[in-house]
Amino acid sequence: MLEVPEEYRHYFALRGKRVPASKELPPPAALSGGLEPLTTPLTKRQVAHLLKRSEFGGTPERRAELSGREAPDVISRMVIGAKAQPVPPPPTWRATYPPWNRSAAERQRYFDLQEEWFDELIGTWITQMVRGGLREKMMLFWHDHFATERGTYFFSIMAWHYLLLLNQHALGDFRAFVLQMGLSPAMLVYLDGRLSTLESPNENYARELLELFTMGQYDKDGRPNYTQDDIVEMSRALTGYTVDYGDFTSRYALERADQSEKTILGRTGRFNFGGVHQLIFEERPRQIAEFIARKLYSAFVYVTPNEEVVEQMADIFVGNDFEIAPVMEALLQSRHFFSEEVMGTEIKSPVALYVGLFKDMGEKVPTPWGLTLARWHMGELSQRLLNPPNVAGWPGYRSWISTSTLPDRWEKQEFLLRGAVLEYRLSGLDVARKLVDPDDPLAAFKVPVALAEHFLSVPLEEMEFDAPRDFSGDLETFPIPEEVLNGPAHVLELTRIFLGGFPWYVWNLNRQGISFGMLLYMRWLTSLPEFQLT
Repeated sequence: MLEVPEEYRHYFALRGKRVPASKELPPPAALSGGLEPLTTPLTKRQVAHLLKRSEFGGTPERRAELSGREAPDVISRMVIGAKAQPVPPPPTWRATYPPWNRSAAERQRYFDLQEEWFDELIGTWITQMVRGGLREKMMLFWHDHFATERGTYFFSIMAWHYLLLLNQHALGDFRAFVLQMGLSPAMLVYLDGRLSTLESPNENYARELLELFTMGQYDKDGRPNYTQDDIVEMSRALTGYTVDYGDFTSRYALERADQSEKTILGRTGRFNFGGVHQLIFEERPRQIAEFIARKLYSAFVYVTPNEEVVEQMADIFVGNDFEIAPVMEALLQSRHFFSEEVMGTEIKSPVALYVGLFKDMGEKVPTPWGLTLARWHMGELSQRLLNPPNVAGWPGYRSWISTSTLPDRWEKQEFLLRGAVLEYRLSGLDVARKLVDPDDPLAAFKVPVALAEHFLSVPLEEMEFDAPRDFSGDLETFPIPEEVLNGPAHVLELTRIFLGGFPWYVWNLNRQGISFGMLLYMRWLTSLPEFQLT
């Protein structure tokens, strides 16, 4: 069994310290109904909500495709498509193993390549998020749930294997998911499972398996789901596995395993690694189902769960033998999910901010350098992919934005909109031409509204805009059309901001030189506080 030589240990980071989760959450949203399907045709706003929550966002074509269809049909096809999606091809360096028996220069070169490979791996994942859908959104959710920090295990091959598990199991059998994640080299290193032996069992993975990965500390009535003695006994059963640094596989060594009897969750037996994972699903199925349902609800609907809906989700989870897809299908097609009260109430994570912008702009993927920049921007905004702060994942919710980080978001968005590293400008012009007929005589009034509806999750009629008072130009010869004057006030306000003093009657989508004006409008639109919501 090959280990990493001590001379290279300085490459490995320490695991992040646990930070208690914030208890300052709002009360559950006052919503009626449960998981009964929404059967009325989906409106444009409902489609936008669905895509932002389940796929990071959507192109104008994708939104038009789904508008007017019924939710059960849309979600069924979405889930079927996500499950059938092939696993991405492995990186070219997948089978490139450490040259431990070669020269010091060759070994050093291998270590130096890790950052280059890691950058490529993250860039590929961001690209998949931009071009993908529900599967990629679920991968990010499970990454936060089964959190590991790449800095602790360092090698990019381990990170790739971890991402592969997230992809393979994103909508599959949760029981198999938990077991395979526990046996993954990344998790065995991260939570010290590889160091857990008969003589010295380590409690880290046992504790997090119960507290964070399956059932939580307490059930819905506040009763403990397990005891410290359960953790101690379970840690003995989880001994025996280690990581071979020759080929980055997990290996079972019988001589390292405790094969004696243990008493866990009230049952006594010679439990081993697989036996423990089977045991917790047999003894605490309801607690596991409710815990996972609660996290899914918080991630996809509203930060504070509605316990009645959680109960229904748990029923589906248990009734479908812990398959994830049926739970997500029921949730995403429900009247509850499409309630107006939960739309535009979630603060975008840095990943959702960037991926959503690229996706809404037409699924435009940045250049390799642009992907690297996006990755660094996400990290500077407190979401480093494959490197969450600790085993509990990202705290989320209001931790994403503060008085100091919001200006930082604006600055980074501005840099992207200039297009300096993307090889294209996020001006919105291509999107506008797909949202509004370029030959429409009222395009000057329709484009700013269409763009605002496309990029914002808050109803425009509920927003206030600091717009110039008057339109420019010869309004006696070319008066504002009555249908616009008599329409919603936000149409006039957005148009005045959009035109920036340019006469409405000579503006059109085919006019040369309008790209810069569109870019200015996009900069203003993305600077609104409401743009940070989804």
